[in-house]
Amino acid sequence: MSREFTTEEVREQFLEAVRARIIDWSNNNRRNEKEKLEGLAFSILSLIDGESIDLPGFILAPAPNSEDKQYYIKRNKNWYPENHEIEDKIKCDITGCLHDRLFNK
Repeated sequence: MSREFTTEEVREQFLEAVRARIIDWSNNNRRNEKEKLEGLAFSILSLIDGESIDLPGFILAPAPNSEDKQYYIKRNKNWYPENHEIEDKIKCDITGCLHDRLFNK
């Protein structure tokens, strides 16, 4: 019976797609180091944008610390938009610790 993926399953699918692209680009002997890094970055951004058959697009928005806005206002600087009011409304947020989990496998 079909069902909705869990957050953990989607997170792992995304990380696995990133891992696969790391391998693909590291094995590309026709490109120099800079071209490989650019290709990897482009591939990851394409994943996020939903330009891959592997996964859907993902929502990517700023999630500043609750104290950031006042910190920047005091310094007469611009601040990032807050999105904490919609956190409970977004289903399957895979963010948080992605960098820690990337090479756990």
